[in-house]
Amino acid sequence: MTEVHYGVVRVGETWAIIGDQLRVGAYATRRQAESAARRLAEQATGVGLPVRMHLQDDTGQLHQPTLLS
Repeated sequence: MTEVHYGVVRVGETWAIIGDQLRVGAYATRRQAESAARRLAEQATGVGLPVRMHLQDDTGQLHQPTLLS
């Protein structure tokens, strides 16, 4: 089955949502970007696609993805 992957990462002084052929937003905080990414993921999970969310923390560490369903 196809999976959708979204990431919330720091880009310079802002935070963005990234994915396959996707870069969305310039959010002031990680929390704002994560909330927007979760809303975006709801669209995919709403049609039955699993979503893996990759989150970068404030130190730049990218953590293991979380499966959203």
